[in-house]
Amino acid sequence: MQEILHTLNLHDALVAQGNRMSETAFWGPDASGRLSRCTVGPEVTSPTPFPHVLVADQGCTERAFDDELQTRGHKVCRPMELVHYTHDDVPESHWPVIAYVRNYNSGAIEVWHTKYLIGADGAGSIVRHIAGLTRQPNGSEEVWAVADVWADTEFPDIRRRSAVWSTNGACMLIPNKDNGFRVYVQLQAKHVNLLDASIPGAFVKPSVVLPENTTLLFELLQTCLREVMAPFTMDITRVAWISRYRVSPGITDHFVDSSQRTYLVGDACHTESPKAGQSMSLGMMDSFNLTWKLALVLKGMAKVSLLDSYQAERRHIANQFIEFDIKFAHIWLQKEALGSPEFYMVWKQSHGFISGCAHRYPEGLLTRSSVRARINQSAREPLTPGKRLHTMTLTRHMDGTVVDLLEDMPSHGRFHLFVFAGRLMAFAVFKAMANFLASSESPLTYFSKNMDTGSGIFHPEAVKQGQASNCPRYIDLFLIHSSNHLEIELSKLPKPFPQWGSRVYEDVGGVGHAAHGVSEKDGALALVRPDGYISVVTSLDNVRGILDCLKDFMLETSSDFDFFDPGFQDSSSFGGSMV
Repeated sequence: MQEILHTLNLHDALVAQGNRMSETAFWGPDASGRLSRCTVGPEVTSPTPFPHVLVADQGCTERAFDDELQTRGHKVCRPMELVHYTHDDVPESHWPVIAYVRNYNSGAIEVWHTKYLIGADGAGSIVRHIAGLTRQPNGSEEVWAVADVWADTEFPDIRRRSAVWSTNGACMLIPNKDNGFRVYVQLQAKHVNLLDASIPGAFVKPSVVLPENTTLLFELLQTCLREVMAPFTMDITRVAWISRYRVSPGITDHFVDSSQRTYLVGDACHTESPKAGQSMSLGMMDSFNLTWKLALVLKGMAKVSLLDSYQAERRHIANQFIEFDIKFAHIWLQKEALGSPEFYMVWKQSHGFISGCAHRYPEGLLTRSSVRARINQSAREPLTPGKRLHTMTLTRHMDGTVVDLLEDMPSHGRFHLFVFAGRLMAFAVFKAMANFLASSESPLTYFSKNMDTGSGIFHPEAVKQGQASNCPRYIDLFLIHSSNHLEIELSKLPKPFPQWGSRVYEDVGGVGHAAHGVSEKDGALALVRPDGYISVVTSLDNVRGILDCLKDFMLETSSDFDFFDPGFQDSSSFGGSMV
């Protein structure tokens, strides 16, 4: 997930407000029943430039998104509430969704006409209810006390994520910035009954300032925490936020309504236990998966059928995570399982979910599982359709600058065609591939033949600065070779590579090729989606295979289409999330 946030220009802002968490400690009773540390392990084991978990609360995450939206001339309207939505009865309506929205500032019910509606409104989703979509529970309801706190304690792992089992219960501690931490305590039935009845128990009145109507919940949290953490002291001195969290893991039958105009993302369509702490990350990845596809459709660059892949892909991932969540919950409730082979197998699986590196989309419109290239499956991260393309350190051919590939792959809504050429640039197979890329059948230009692309030169500075230089493009070209860049002149490379000089790199020593399972003697092509996942892996002599994949969902763009038409931009954003 951090790779995606980085490409969206959001990562730095979140790092400044969040906390890096690199290790997890597991605590349980020893043979004498005394609480002791069982083991410490890394949070992330997948190959990633971010070998840690970034802990950032929802408030600072939303602020980072809000600030970035404002730089683009947009803002989130608050406080607003969706009351109802329906569909226009007029056939072929340009604005087929009619939403009724309560504006709490004015008290008025506003009528919004839009093309699409996205329900990102949480586990109690009004959008899901109106759409008539049903969430199927997958496990019993859990009730948790969750709080961001500071405490006086001598517990040695307070700056690690700590999963603690004791004879008196269990809790999880997650370090926040500024020496505070988030605590999760699963409440017992007797505690839930007390809260439901709002009957104060025989507890000492807290000496800390609390949010309104949370005194009893705090008393229960403090009491349970002291019991679980004994013999360590754990006296809460300050509470920033506290809440009772009810969750029943489950998933909706469909992530889109029958009109194919209303979509659900995040907790609106799947809910998970808070133990793994991944609900917000999964929700953001749902949203990213949907919105880049929606943007292409709204721009008239892709077929509406492209949107069908959202449910197929994200429901697949949600099901996998819920299965993992059930296993993790089973382990959580069995103190004796701590340190068992089953425990370590489940914990290792969690690493892939935490980093997002283990997500693999199934065969479908955007994923061609069949690989027509020699890929070493024993490599560190072999090129695999449906999985993310992992970053690598490269040397830019034109100036010798050492770059992380992730820096040159911002999220701008375009596909990326990677040519892993190894040492083949002087061979016929490379030249034939280049000729195809420069022809009228090239996947680089096939769907924008009627567009004025100017000089055709790729402008790297336009990518991150929001300039319009590259607006007609829907795909970027990357050439990665392992020859000495000082011995090859860019201008002498066959077309179209000289046009893409800033996207030609030397992979020194072939390290990146090897990590991705690509032989320097054979090379490979990889089509990577706008969200960084691989669609196609094939051989250098099969560029047509890339084009055939794109033909399944892309449309030819007419010359009179204005990518930067203000009216179009308004309608695109107007049809955005209802939160």
